[in-house]
Amino acid sequence: MKSLFISCLLFFCVQVSNAQVRFFQGTWSEALTEAQKQNKILFVDFYTTWCAPCKLMTKTTFADTNVGDFANAYFIPYKVDCEKGEGVKLAEKYEIDSYPSIYFIDKNGNIIQKEIGYKSVQEFLKILQKQKN
Repeated sequence: MKSLFISCLLFFCVQVSNAQVRFFQGTWSEALTEAQKQNKILFVDFYTTWCAPCKLMTKTTFADTNVGDFANAYFIPYKVDCEKGEGVKLAEKYEIDSYPSIYFIDKNGNIIQKEIGYKSVQEFLKILQKQKN
């Protein structure tokens, strides 16, 4: 009985983790390399830890099943804390001055589109669909 419970719990955890946006883990250079390898656009969430709309977007929009499925299939999602590590230089390079800032960046590091501020699930799905086309 105990092993059945653990199996069910693990299955549920895997299902939940697949439902949300899976942000690429690695350096900026590695994210660009992955975008080149997969021939995909990066969608970059430039955020800070103190930003309430950033936290809300992570909790709601990026956790949504439809957003996660679409973003994971067609983009390389990447998060950048603009106050830590290489995030400071990336925030300067891309002139980030509002949070959250969602940038769509091609595999060469060029900006395709900028979206500033909190986006609901429906708003963000429309943005993602537009960028895919």
